[in-house]
Parts: sequence; C-alpha cells; structure tokens
Amino acid sequence: MDIKVDAKVTRDSLQALIDNGNEAKRIAIVGRALVHIWHRQTVSEKNSDSTTEANGVGFAGCDARTGSVSAKVYNNTGQMKDWVLEKWLKKNTKGFSRITKYHRQLNEIATADEVEFIRRIANKG
Repeated sequence: MDIKVDAKVTRDSLQALIDNGNEAKRIAIVGRALVHIWHRQTVSEKNSDSTTEANGVGFAGCDARTGSVSAKVYNNTGQMKDWVLEKWLKKNTKGFSRITKYHRQLNEIATADEVEFIRRIANKG
C-alpha cells in the first residue's frame, strides 16, 4: 500500500505553534522536538553529545552538545532550563526561532508516524 501524506510540519507552522503557545506549550514543543532530533543521531553521536557525521540527520554540529544534553534532560524530567528554552526560541533576522531549522526532519518524523498509523488501521480491517 503506497500512502502519501501532506506536510505536517513546516517552518511557518512550527513558528506559529511556538508564537501562539504559553510557556508550558513552548517547553513541550521544543523539548519533544529535541528528543525526536536526538533519536536520529547515530549511536556514537548520542554517546558523545556531538555530531561527527555530515549526514544531514540529527543535530547540526553547532547545536549537537546543547541539543543532545537538553533532549536527555527533557526526556528524563519533562523540564527545561530557561536559558535552554531561550536559545531554541531566539529568532533569526527572518523571524524564525532556532528550533525551526529542523522543520524538515520533524516533518519526516510526523509524516512517517502518520503513514505507520494509517497502515496499522488498514491492516486491522
């Protein structure tokens, strides 16, 4: 079964979620995004809190340490330090928060999850 789904996460949609959310919602958005991106790191990158492979997957080198550590903390506690949230929500000159640079990977994750859900439902019938 070939399933095609539309984009779920765009840079604009992610920024709108952030802009329209209260602090708890913004923490959840950033925290969950960091965890999903961290899961895409290679095993050695996860272990070293760094990016060693230029494969376009996981964190960019400049974000690897903070992203990895923050993802682990959020995953274990559901909490995020103020300075970490500020780093990921800081907007660039075009008005987009730092976390939005990962919108393509987040869309791949969301799309894959939706396709898997549809397949499971289709196979139950």
